[in-house]
Amino acid sequence: MGVGLKNSIGLCCYLSIILFSTKVLALDQASKSDIKETVRVEYYKYWNPYRRVLDLRGKPHSFYGQTYYQATYNKDNRIKSVTRFGKDRQAKETYSLIWSRSGARSEYKVFFHEVANVSRLDPNLYSNELSYMRPGWVATFISRSDGRPREVSFSDSVGFEYFSYHFNYTTVKDDNNISEVVESSYFDSNEQFVGRHLLFWEKGAFLKMIQYFNSENIIIETKEFIHDRRLGETVRVLTDGEGKEIERKIIPYMPPDKYAYKYEWNGKDVIDRGLEDLEDLDLALEFAARAEEALQAAHDKLTLAKDVLEQANERARNATKLMRKAEGQAKDVESFKARMEEAKIDAQKAIENMYDAEREAARARLEAAAATATLDAVRKTKDVESYAQEEAKLAKKEARRLRKEARKKARQAKRAVQDSLLGSGPKSYLNLSYAQPIIIEQTLADHIAGVNYSFGLGRKNMFQFDGKDIDLGLEINWFDFESDSVGQNFQTLSYFLIAQIDPRIAWSWIPSTLETGIKIGGGLVSPGYGFTLGGAATFNLLPTPISIGVTTQFNWVSGIINEETKTHWTTIGLVFGVNIQDKLSGLFDIDLPKILDIF
Repeated sequence: MGVGLKNSIGLCCYLSIILFSTKVLALDQASKSDIKETVRVEYYKYWNPYRRVLDLRGKPHSFYGQTYYQATYNKDNRIKSVTRFGKDRQAKETYSLIWSRSGARSEYKVFFHEVANVSRLDPNLYSNELSYMRPGWVATFISRSDGRPREVSFSDSVGFEYFSYHFNYTTVKDDNNISEVVESSYFDSNEQFVGRHLLFWEKGAFLKMIQYFNSENIIIETKEFIHDRRLGETVRVLTDGEGKEIERKIIPYMPPDKYAYKYEWNGKDVIDRGLEDLEDLDLALEFAARAEEALQAAHDKLTLAKDVLEQANERARNATKLMRKAEGQAKDVESFKARMEEAKIDAQKAIENMYDAEREAARARLEAAAATATLDAVRKTKDVESYAQEEAKLAKKEARRLRKEARKKARQAKRAVQDSLLGSGPKSYLNLSYAQPIIIEQTLADHIAGVNYSFGLGRKNMFQFDGKDIDLGLEINWFDFESDSVGQNFQTLSYFLIAQIDPRIAWSWIPSTLETGIKIGGGLVSPGYGFTLGGAATFNLLPTPISIGVTTQFNWVSGIINEETKTHWTTIGLVFGVNIQDKLSGLFDIDLPKILDIF
């Protein structure tokens, strides 16, 4: 019996150990499964990297025979990575995102898993000239504030860069039409310019045209897209660099992307968000808001100072009333003293009256003390009034300072908008002007004043002097002062080296595309020599490189007719120009000496 009991107890202990181990193992498996479930993985049909938007969620098997995306999320429920799978269910490329702490901004890289063209990331932004990608290569994107790319470089697994792209976005608003021009420029591993192309988006949604340029900035091909929503088709027209039509083909209809960052498509119309995404405009609005806040704060301080001043005036009026009352009470005290003298003489006769007089004297002393306190209150009130006036002066002075600062920031914002439209880097230009002399020195009074022509070639923003951008150029002038007198005819050319500075007028009513310049130069006049001083105001016809404007110029020359002849005249006229951007930079590839750094 005892042996059986021991065996039973041993069997129970063994079974308990087995059950406990099973529960521990189950809990361990459950904890491991919970850890795996913390990493959220989902699958989608659509992915827009510019807006970081995923849509049309489903299961992998629901996308059989289609392209789909696998997305993973971090602990903050933000997109961590997105991998595109092709119809063969093989990974093509992976987007890896890095978010800011606030979640407002993000940057990303693209890792390629197979040989492909980078144009598959965006069929419009990239060129086939620089597009070949190998497995393991990485595309590093630098985004604008709106999420669209500003720069992208392509390198291999060890970090060697093979080529890169730079993008520039310009929004143009004419009447009721809003269009956007996107410039895509591409460079090789030596950062040499290879080419560029321009994309014209009607209403920011319909792709209307693509123009391709070579490294010499010569147009080589144009693609025009004609959309017919009624027929549900798009006609693509190809033309060569000379404008000759090569091909006309009907392709599937190209509707706007409803996930486009700046513009939204609701199925019928494009919802225009205006110019809200322009960085420099956002910056100008932020400066204006800050200025309004500063002015409001100054106004509040001024209002408070006025209230304090009004309270001080009210206290001063009350103090004046109390002081007058105190003066009257003081006169009563003097009369009481006189009565006290009389009472002393008659003290023996009126003891009871003396007691009454003593009580009156005590009351008078209390009133005199009250009068003294009132005088102290008057003095303090005057001090408060003086302090309030000083605070009001300081508030007005601070309000004027803040107003000046707000105007300064508004001008800076205006200049930022000009830089965003016209560019702030060096760029080449050509211009042609013709002008009519209006003020002529007496020496040339008998001559027939003809039109003065001028041809200019130069480089804007060549270098800086004292923080100001300086333009350099060569100007060829034709001076025409015909004379019938022998030896007096003055029709010749001049060659002037010109330096020009832009005063950067940034008043609110000045158009952003208006440029001004003050120039000075000198050189040879055939015969003789001379110098010129002038100014111009030109209006850039964006998005084209053409500009028009007015110019005025003062010319002084010497030795034009004989060695003793010196004369001068002033002209006014029109100027036509074209900005060549940086495509003729080879003509002005000058390394300025380091001595210019002292400025």
